[in-house]
Amino acid sequence: MAVALATATAALLSSALLSPSRALAAPTVIVAVRTPTTLKGLEAAALGQRRQMAHLELQMRAIRTRYDDAVAALNAVNLTLSQTRLQLSQSQTALDHQSAVIGARLAAMYKMGSYSLVDVLAASATFTQLQTQLTFFRRLAQQDQRDNSGLAQLNSQVSRLANALATQRASSQAAQAHVDAQQLSMSDKIAQRRAILDDLTAKIQHILAQQKPAKGGGGLVAPVPLSGHYSPLTWAKALLQQIHMPLTSANVAAVTAWELAEGGHWHNSARYNPLDTTMPEPGATAMNSVGVKAYLSWAQGFQATIATLRNGYYGGILAALRAGDNAIAVADAVAASPWGTGNFTGLL
Repeated sequence: MAVALATATAALLSSALLSPSRALAAPTVIVAVRTPTTLKGLEAAALGQRRQMAHLELQMRAIRTRYDDAVAALNAVNLTLSQTRLQLSQSQTALDHQSAVIGARLAAMYKMGSYSLVDVLAASATFTQLQTQLTFFRRLAQQDQRDNSGLAQLNSQVSRLANALATQRASSQAAQAHVDAQQLSMSDKIAQRRAILDDLTAKIQHILAQQKPAKGGGGLVAPVPLSGHYSPLTWAKALLQQIHMPLTSANVAAVTAWELAEGGHWHNSARYNPLDTTMPEPGATAMNSVGVKAYLSWAQGFQATIATLRNGYYGGILAALRAGDNAIAVADAVAASPWGTGNFTGLL
């Protein structure tokens, strides 16, 4: 049973160790592209960078998952080896005891004089007594053979497991080094994407700042009408304006990453609902079992999203947006809220 378990565990470990290099042998290569100069081009480029960052993050998660599987499998091999060694120790103790019994028996026989088959025949008063004595000695001999044979098998099994474990440990160390290198490479790529995205966001902010301000708007860009066509960046800007939050690059980046994490409108059927809110509105329909709504217009979608943000459960998000200087703080506030998005700091 222990051998079968060890074999299955070793197979699982081998699979877990080999998978990362096979599945992730060709990481994404970053190719430099010319930076767009128009607002629309910059928004499209920024969205492309966020999508690529999301893809890199998925690759990073896959690397971590496969490595965790390899470690779990190695721990299983260690446990099997420990159990087998314990069994070996118990069997060795039992065999030592049996050997002591046999030794004492032989010593007693020596003191009484050597016994042979003739002696047994001569000492037997009846055939039944003779048969009983012969059966007893035969069983003793068979038991001794079984004990010795079992101990030899356990010794052999432990030796095989120890050798297999040494090989698996070496493989695990190689896999860990491979994963560490992949994680470092992936982190570098994500950092490059983030730098590119920061540059694009700064350019977008510069273009927005040059637009004609609204009367009495305190220097802010005039609110975008709640109709027409939106990209993730222009929608983020419009949402921030509608809830009277600072139109900073940090806030724009945070809301745009939040949209990408949720996938509403542009990536699923939650029409006019980039943040996948479930707020009911007249004529809106649920597009999944959770109740995420597909709305009838951008105006209705903005109204539902703003109503959700102001329903009393999302003060942390609003506070982070009000500060306007930390996109990570906004993402952390979303992750800590009941909204359900989860952590999306990897997209920032």
